[in-house]
Amino acid sequence: MSRRLIALLILTVTVLTACGRVQSTRPASAGYLLFLEEGYSDGGQQVTVRDSATGNIARQLPIGTAAPDWSRYYTVTQLSGSARLSAIDPASGRTLAQTTIPAGYTLPDFGYAGTSAGLSPNGQWLALTSQGKHAGSGVVTNFLIGSSFLSDPFVSIQVDGNFSFDALSNDGQGLYLIQKMADPNHYQVRLYDIGARSLVAQPVVDKREPNEPMEGIRGDSVADPNGNQVFTVYLRDSGPFIHALPLINQPLAWCVDLPSKTGSDMGQQFHWSLAIGRQGGPVYVVNTSLGMVAEMTTGNPPTIARTKAVALNPGGNPLAGLVTDADAKGPRIGGAALSADGRTLFAVGQTGLVAIDTATLRVRLRILDGEAVDSIRLSADDKWLYAAGAANSNLWQIDPASGAVRGQVKGATQPWALLWAKPTS
Repeated sequence: MSRRLIALLILTVTVLTACGRVQSTRPASAGYLLFLEEGYSDGGQQVTVRDSATGNIARQLPIGTAAPDWSRYYTVTQLSGSARLSAIDPASGRTLAQTTIPAGYTLPDFGYAGTSAGLSPNGQWLALTSQGKHAGSGVVTNFLIGSSFLSDPFVSIQVDGNFSFDALSNDGQGLYLIQKMADPNHYQVRLYDIGARSLVAQPVVDKREPNEPMEGIRGDSVADPNGNQVFTVYLRDSGPFIHALPLINQPLAWCVDLPSKTGSDMGQQFHWSLAIGRQGGPVYVVNTSLGMVAEMTTGNPPTIARTKAVALNPGGNPLAGLVTDADAKGPRIGGAALSADGRTLFAVGQTGLVAIDTATLRVRLRILDGEAVDSIRLSADDKWLYAAGAANSNLWQIDPASGAVRGQVKGATQPWALLWAKPTS
């Protein structure tokens, strides 16, 4: 869909949703930087860093890969005959380290809007990728693997075939790849042993269903804070599932089916969002459109322990979420967040957002009911919950304990993805 049509949709939604909005002119509390994506243009994506109190832009960053705690932010700049890999402090813009890499290498991405990828869950290892062809026209995929501090030479890897990045283990020794097959509807997950410089012969499979062909479109993803597993939603006609990938340098994974009312509705499947506590624990899975929430244990194998239907959108506003859906960016960025004490799951509804009691999986509170919300994010210190709505260029600051809207961040233009929020000191 063209960016001009998206802009028209935003204008339409803005007019039609003007009534009933939260009328708050109170500025948000000071002392925080918000990292977000906003606006729709043909000029390419970038990350905007705004001051919470004034709404002023502190800086703008090209699309790159952020460390888990956003202490570092990686970008690649193509030069004449080479490329420059930089690690910067996204809060100050200061360059922390940089190195020269061969031309054509980029940070991996998953094919939809948002920041790129390539880091191990602990943020200590980084992967870059490029593709080319052999003399016989066969596809070859290249990777560079090295320390995220950019202090040592990168290891160069070449794999015959069409591969893309999936994950990198915390010890930097296991590179997990998606191998694209001749059948475009199927793929394989493969493990490359970096120490042995070889692709493990056995594909990464769920040993309970070793012959089950892998298929689906990648959705939302979260990593266990301890780096033990990565959990990713995959969408398919037969219904969505979570691919649980233990990063133990073994060709093993678990596939866990998610509840589904209409498996063939891919638009609704894209609304599955994942959340996990900063200290680990169960993974919470919530779907705005289906009105379903589930709790998944993270054992071996992971298991859906509880499922409950929740009324996420009692008002049934058909306009909410129109902008996000229209752009077809893929999974919602910041669709769910878990409170610091693990007792409340916040989730974007088709209007506003809801606070779900994790003990009962029941809705405890509705916040910004009637407003179009696209993305939410808890601040790094868990003091504030921020919510962004592109339709009316809203950026709210919310007290997560009470659900009260404490203020608004001014100046944002159609913010649709909250990537991070951190104190300035």
